[in-house]
Amino acid sequence: MSRIDGDLTVGGTLTPKYINLPAGSVSNNSVEAGAAMDADKLEHQHQPCYAQESDTTAAAEDFVLHVIRGATGQMMAFSAGCVVANIGAAVVTVDLHKNGSSMLTAAITIDSGDAAYAIVEGTIDPAKEDLVVGDVLELVVTVAAGGGTLGKGVFAQAVIVEDAA
Repeated sequence: MSRIDGDLTVGGTLTPKYINLPAGSVSNNSVEAGAAMDADKLEHQHQPCYAQESDTTAAAEDFVLHVIRGATGQMMAFSAGCVVANIGAAVVTVDLHKNGSSMLTAAITIDSGDAAYAIVEGTIDPAKEDLVVGDVLELVVTVAAGGGTLGKGVFAQAVIVEDAA
């Protein structure tokens, strides 16, 4: 095997039969913007969104938000809010379940202290953030007027990263 110590400039095309690139030598900048890489070689980020009608009073509902199709994945973030704020003692809670069990340390509580369109962040339980193919992510919305007036237009969004299948 030959060895070159120092820099090497090739004025034409370098066509090796095999090449062993050291770890960390290929970065994002090394890949052309139009490289057209196959989807199964990439990590995918999904941001599914859920919304009740903006003019409709918040209603209890269970809703399948996403089904994991990649081999593995991770729940990165989850948030919720109301288009029209709750008044008085009214409360809307939004929980995110994976296969029937909550993924959050506590359900998101949206009350009169949260303004219209406020984004209320949930906290993903670190022990439950990992995802695998076939996991079903479901939103669970509960409401309690409590003598107040429920807000309108409940919405939620998840940020999910999946490795290709």
